[in-house]
Amino acid sequence: MGVESKKRAIVLSGGGARGAYAAGVIRYIMEVVSKQTSEKVSFEVISGTSVGAINAGWLAANIHDPEYCSKHLWHLWQDMDLKRSVSISYKDTWTMMRRMISTTSKSSLEPKIGRSYAVLDTSFISNLVRDEIDCAQIGKNIENGYLAALTISATEVHTGFTNVFVQSGKDELPPWTKDERRVGVHGPISHEKILASSAIPILFPSVKVGDRWYFDGGLRQNTPVSPALRMGATKLLVISLSSGLTEQPRRPIGDFETPTVSFLLGKVMNSLLLDPLDYDLAFLDRINSILESGTKAYGEPFLETLNEVIRKHRGQGYRKAETLLIRPSEDLGQLAGIYAGTIPEKKWGSKVLAMIGKRVSDSIYKESDFLSYLLFDRGYTEQLLKLGFQDAKAQHDSLVSFFDE
Repeated sequence: MGVESKKRAIVLSGGGARGAYAAGVIRYIMEVVSKQTSEKVSFEVISGTSVGAINAGWLAANIHDPEYCSKHLWHLWQDMDLKRSVSISYKDTWTMMRRMISTTSKSSLEPKIGRSYAVLDTSFISNLVRDEIDCAQIGKNIENGYLAALTISATEVHTGFTNVFVQSGKDELPPWTKDERRVGVHGPISHEKILASSAIPILFPSVKVGDRWYFDGGLRQNTPVSPALRMGATKLLVISLSSGLTEQPRRPIGDFETPTVSFLLGKVMNSLLLDPLDYDLAFLDRINSILESGTKAYGEPFLETLNEVIRKHRGQGYRKAETLLIRPSEDLGQLAGIYAGTIPEKKWGSKVLAMIGKRVSDSIYKESDFLSYLLFDRGYTEQLLKLGFQDAKAQHDSLVSFFDE
């Protein structure tokens, strides 16, 4: 397959403050793995959703300078402060309630251009994206050959369909899926598209791109493997923000307490934003096995014969794709719950968040998936940065092989 067989992609998942974990992995790759590979560490395709879109946008804009890219991304995540990063927007919350129950004209309650109302004031994060990510440099890096494409996934509010925003060196998209629920949109990646992808519904304000409104792409496609494959990638480094740990500690029945609102919200957000990545990768393995077995049984013509039929249904034919998965070795919800108990009330930024944190720390569960999305605070993000770095280190040999072969 020539050069095509070495088209590498990095796939970055969504998960709010959990995104610090991916920055830790990226730093290990660029600072340690890069020194032990025969080929330059690079990604032809970068694919991100939600907070993964923010990390992806940063990576695409700075991939021409790997040392600065990895170190400054680490610094940005390490420099988070909860009080300034996330707080309750009481004005927006009250306005949303008025809009829901009002029977009069809502013209006076229309949101500012380019944003909608939300429970949280995330202007700090919005300003950070606009100030730190040089979207113009993305096009320059594509033009200069540092990468081939960047994809950002967002959910269109009115249809619920996934829009995959794609910037590449080509004049148009490659053959895309025929599933109308997943739309490819070719054009320059902007701050609005990145922020739209990372807008968790209700909590974060949805964002207007063109004449349409968008929110978090993780609702439909939290780990955007498919867009990377559509852009021709055959080697995928997938960074998940879910530990995948399924075994829960056994407790006596009497030890269980009534779940808190925060606990339930966390489980709801997990079901929405942490998609079945294991199933997707298992499906990809099955396709690889079919292609390998078919070629072995029927010879080289097997693949083209199969793809003549497949292209009619999915736009593109199948090809083998290698994956390397890196995911947290610890439960990020438990880390968040433990850390929440150490935060003084004045640092929370609002009494509501402080009450949630206090309730979590008093609970026997001592875990909060909900807060793990919102703890944009150094004490938490620094733990995730170090965990990402260590988990990447644990897969050092696999990472070296990923870039060498």
